[in-house]
Amino acid sequence: MNKSWKNLNTILKKFVDEQTVFGCGIRIYHEGEFIYEQCYGSATADGKRPYTADTRLRLYSMTKNFTCAALMTLYDKGLFALKDPVAEYLPEFKDPVVCVSGSDISDVVPAKRPITIRDLLSMRSGIPYYPFFDDPAADPVQKELWKVAKETEKRHHEGRENTLGDFVKRIASVPLCFHPGDHWRYGLSHTVVGRLIEVLSGKSYGEYMKEAIWEPLGLTRTCFAKDLTQADEIAETKVSAELIGPFGLTPDPSAFPAGRSDAFGSKEDILPGPEFGFALPCGGISSTLREVSRLYAMFADYGEYEGSRILGRRTIDLMRENLLNEEQLREIAAEESNWGFGYGLGFRTFLSTKEAGMYLPKGSFGWDGASGNYGLASPDNRFAFVFSEQSLPHNIYYTIPRVVAAMNADMNL
Repeated sequence: MNKSWKNLNTILKKFVDEQTVFGCGIRIYHEGEFIYEQCYGSATADGKRPYTADTRLRLYSMTKNFTCAALMTLYDKGLFALKDPVAEYLPEFKDPVVCVSGSDISDVVPAKRPITIRDLLSMRSGIPYYPFFDDPAADPVQKELWKVAKETEKRHHEGRENTLGDFVKRIASVPLCFHPGDHWRYGLSHTVVGRLIEVLSGKSYGEYMKEAIWEPLGLTRTCFAKDLTQADEIAETKVSAELIGPFGLTPDPSAFPAGRSDAFGSKEDILPGPEFGFALPCGGISSTLREVSRLYAMFADYGEYEGSRILGRRTIDLMRENLLNEEQLREIAAEESNWGFGYGLGFRTFLSTKEAGMYLPKGSFGWDGASGNYGLASPDNRFAFVFSEQSLPHNIYYTIPRVVAAMNADMNL
């Protein structure tokens, strides 16, 4: 193994020097220890605060890693089977219907079968995401979910009771966009997973998350974004100018380095989440590079971390087994960051060096977040890495292939 880490150090510094990111970092775990940690750049647009492994970050969809892991601890307790209909635990999902029109939300047919827990975990439930802003091109199901999201925000702002259970009931009232199991589509499935955690555990999503995942991993700087205060020093997100209008933002050129007009820094969360008033299972966690990498170290060691068993060894294998058929593999590959990957129980799983254009051990699994955080673990090699940065839109298509190439050259894994 190359102890100098010349290639990886060089590429991380390059990302900052060329102003792709304000700051970035990576931690690598191998055979029982963290063998590499390096951060470059700043946590703020003005360059006054360094980016470190303890810089607080917005994880966005990397939250799903925690959520799915938490549900699978309940699987290990024998509290459900993957084939179980979701309606067995959440009656609001009984007798789902599917919208079959490209314009009329009322044009529905009965679903061919119930939504199962496996469907939720593998993003084959038929529940898509709402658009993050009012998009005329959205399909009828997305538009209806947009209304659900806005109503949820309104209830919170008016001080009315707003819970994850309420939100999931509203999601369940909207027709599906396809028959369960027929397609792969990224969406709100893992939000429903969060509600399942509450019903199965008898505790709130947040309470069970702390008990089952955060505390065993020793995560003291991990919290829900809704609980952040003005005193919390969270990294500023590098927000592209193309998002300023759709998200209703006002750029502050004085906060950005001279000569830049294509982006600005924002400490605020510009994506939906905290506006709902409850912990959002699909995107509501804030953490640090150091602490997220502990989660991935646990994945790499087949569910164990520093002698504490969090997930069963065979449960880890279940989570990283590809569940997609050929058509669904084409659907997930619509996103370049998924080239060469399938999808298991909440995680992309590596299948093909040829398709991905980079080498990773087969069966490596993980996920990413909207602001560019990215993780992968290979239990077969007791290896994991987490890359972090904060940009919207993210730079994963650019950063990760280069990080993986440099890492492989330095490690000879």
